[in-house]
Amino acid sequence: MLAFKIKFVFRLAIITFFLSISLFSYAQRAVPEHGGVWVHDEANVLSASTKAQLESVLKAERDSTSNQIAILIIPSLDGDDIESYGIRVAEAWKVGMKEKDNGAILIVAIQDRKVRIEVGQGLEGVLTDAMSSRINRNEIAPRFRQGDYDGGVKEGVFAIIQTIKGQYVNTEPPQRKRGGRSPWLTVIFIIILLIVMSRRRGGGIGGYWAAGTLLGGGFRGGDSSGGSDFGGGGSFGGGGSSDSW
Repeated sequence: MLAFKIKFVFRLAIITFFLSISLFSYAQRAVPEHGGVWVHDEANVLSASTKAQLESVLKAERDSTSNQIAILIIPSLDGDDIESYGIRVAEAWKVGMKEKDNGAILIVAIQDRKVRIEVGQGLEGVLTDAMSSRINRNEIAPRFRQGDYDGGVKEGVFAIIQTIKGQYVNTEPPQRKRGGRSPWLTVIFIIILLIVMSRRRGGGIGGYWAAGTLLGGGFRGGDSSGGSDFGGGGSFGGGGSSDSW
């Protein structure tokens, strides 16, 4: 009788285990095929013109630097967490060149109000977790809170590209310290910084997108599909940052 009960409990445990695995797999959000498309808007929140601009800019970045950046916007995570979903997207798409691992993926879950930048191993030294979080909080989240998904995604992509180039400027206000240097030195420094930024950007971010060009990199017109230069070999190690808005 005791042996029968042990066997029954053991079989029940096995059935429960495999049932749990099946339910977990079913609950996972599906990853769409890459298909040579670099802007996947599954939630339909981007305008047609913004998607075309993004495809062109991302193609220009691939042509000039070989860095591959992809965008995935989904309606909801369906109960999944964005970190594990980001890893599955990275494993499925393998964005980045195989020998460089120079890929990055911007993932947005609209209903969950979550955003994540998934970073390839070859870019983790420049597009660090801290910088990814700053981009999410400073460039993307404020615009998303206003319902401006076009602006949030474009400025997020711009900041990712500039961070990789070492040209992204952290706009977070500095912590106020008691005592120390004269406030006039701070004012002079800010004025000089604004002049340098203005000359470098050549008219600001708006001009960047209006002209369809990259700062510090050339732009190639023509086909913006980007399907022919899909690397399909980049590796990801979980680097990046997840944030809410």
